[in-house]
Amino acid sequence: MNRDYDEPKFVDVVSTKNNGAETEILDEIKGLCKDQPFAVLATQGEGQPYVSLISFAISEDLRQIVFSTPSQTRKFTLISSNDKVSLMIDNRSQQPESINLICGLTITGHARVLDDPKEIEEWGRALTAKHGYLQKFVDSNTSNLILVETTRFFYVRRFQEVYQWAPGSNAASP
Repeated sequence: MNRDYDEPKFVDVVSTKNNGAETEILDEIKGLCKDQPFAVLATQGEGQPYVSLISFAISEDLRQIVFSTPSQTRKFTLISSNDKVSLMIDNRSQQPESINLICGLTITGHARVLDDPKEIEEWGRALTAKHGYLQKFVDSNTSNLILVETTRFFYVRRFQEVYQWAPGSNAASP
């Protein structure tokens, strides 16, 4: 039985920038990140992965993602010992009728706890602009802002169309 999703397609977005695919895919990535309030954060430690649901905000150029967490959490402890993280953002809850309408995004990067007061203020504003209900949580003495410097994006649409993009890998700003 032959279905339209039997054959996966992989595209490196940078190599297709001359045909307009880069702009289209980056617009879709930005839209997904703007529209979705939550991501699944994957950290690693003690020989195994660990995932957490987070509220996040992303910079316009897609190079940084911010979220907040108390310092007494497993995710904080794991990030403090291993900065490599991955995030998953998708729209599956909005597309229940067909798997071919779901878009998913995996972002890899390096996380760090913000300690510079200017960065804390700037990124705290960015996070609470998207998630106003987090203001007290972000301002709490027991919470920390974590900034992820993104390294690679894997965007999947139409079930098996996979697009890869890395910030800084192209001349045009995303």
